[in-house]
Amino acid sequence: MKPGIEEKIRRIYQHYDIRKSGKKKRVYGPYWFGYWEENGKLKRAFIGKVLPEGLKHLLEGRFKRPGYKNYAWPGRKK
Repeated sequence: MKPGIEEKIRRIYQHYDIRKSGKKKRVYGPYWFGYWEENGKLKRAFIGKVLPEGLKHLLEGRFKRPGYKNYAWPGRKK
């Protein structure tokens, strides 16, 4: 991640890459991406496989649904 981007990030997303070859399915990840808005456009940056301590505050209030790997926002508990 480039220097100075961590201060701009306002939302983070956890992504898993699923690749299939024949009957086998492999899951890679989690990979973390950060999002922010700049000049009216949504920008995205790859953070890495490990979420830095400085961005963990963005996970507050989120939860993992049973059976899912990704974090969800409050209000989506279905």
